[in-house]
Amino acid sequence: MRLPRFYDRLGEAVREVDRDHIFWLDGNTFAIEWKGFDRVIPNAAYSIHDYSVLGLAMAPERFKGTPKQVENLEKQFLRKSSFQRERGAPIWNGEFGPVYEDPTVNPSADEINAERYALLGAQLKIYDKYSIPWSIWLYKDIGFQGMVYASPDSRYMRTIASFVAKKRRLNLDAWGRYPSPELEAALRPLIEWIDQNAPEATNTYPTTWNTEKHISRAAIQTFVAGSFSDEFALLFEGMDYDDLEECAKSFSFESCVQREGLNRIMSEHANVAGVNV
Repeated sequence: MRLPRFYDRLGEAVREVDRDHIFWLDGNTFAIEWKGFDRVIPNAAYSIHDYSVLGLAMAPERFKGTPKQVENLEKQFLRKSSFQRERGAPIWNGEFGPVYEDPTVNPSADEINAERYALLGAQLKIYDKYSIPWSIWLYKDIGFQGMVYASPDSRYMRTIASFVAKKRRLNLDAWGRYPSPELEAALRPLIEWIDQNAPEATNTYPTTWNTEKHISRAAIQTFVAGSFSDEFALLFEGMDYDDLEECAKSFSFESCVQREGLNRIMSEHANVAGVNV
């Protein structure tokens, strides 16, 4: 309830000095729910995030384009955008997109990535159907889901390669987590204990998370991950200005690798309501 009330106060304050600019406002809980929102601020667009669990490394199943899977994608979008559609407010999908597998790590990467490109295409067809604008997450990264990414042969990626492998092994990244039997065995007794003795704990914000996600985020991706900050910084110890500049240039467009499958599908859907964007 606090977020929509904050937006109301913010809107009134800003409009006292600026009546022209558009507000771009996210929904609650990573822009996926609208509890407590009961009015549309004039001249405002409301953003959703429309990630599908089928596009994540911990996906419960693989996307095969079945009618049921496609139906569920549309239901997910309709649920997340119900506030805007019921009130005639503009919808902006500010984040979506699968995470892609690394062929040097996963021998099934090409097959899985083809499925995730198909998932992306299925989502874009839904956005075409409802004529909504979108912006994929994200443009540039180190190889997880960006339209372009730093080459594995670049100075920066060579510098951090062993650390990235460690983060994956220890599940230090909340985004793009991978199955870890060792970690699951360590956390499962604690999760079960909490569910048995403190069942209301799982209702802690964000309420869309289960106990396992709350514990993993707090204990592993926050507490444990933070302890590796100095180790990461030491990877760059002794580098002079030219070395650091070479690392930075790893992210120049000319040095990056394009994710061709992703970019091709996005280009195929780069029209909204017949207007070339």
